Amino acid sequence: MKASNGFSSLLVCGVVATLSAGAPLVARAAVPAIPDPCQLITVAELKQIVGPLKGNPKPGDIKAGDISCEYAPATGPAWISVRLHDGELTYWKSRNGGKAPVSLPELGKDAFVNPDFEGSADLYAKKGTLILRVTMPKGPRAVEELKAIAKKALARL
Repeated sequence: MKASNGFSSLLVCGVVATLSAGAPLVARAAVPAIPDPCQLITVAELKQIVGPLKGNPKPGDIKAGDISCEYAPATGPAWISVRLHDGELTYWKSRNGGKAPVSLPELGKDAFVNPDFEGSADLYAKKGTLILRVTMPKGPRAVEELKAIAKKALARL
């Protein structure tokens, strides 16, 4: 009996040692880094689309889950927001698409814009697992400006 108990203990120690040594070799799914929304479009690119800005972009608190960047144009729209979300576009469309969301196939499958969501124009597009949301106050050029911003941002996602 003692011989088999010693063998069992030795076997257990060998298995533990083997697993411990191999642990760094175990492939773990890497969690992709969350992109910085303020890096998805440059200030120069944004100036070409909406004109000069008042101050620097203001990032949200990523640690608190606010993955956003706010811009304040000097003229034109009072503000512009670039945000990243997870989930499915169908959910966002049912929630924020309004009565007549406009499909934007040039920005990807199921991409859409709501030109009047509670006083703002909201554009949603998906790349990989992330949903890009670009928002500004509604206005005559809002949809075209949102599309131009989204094209630049999606290229960097």
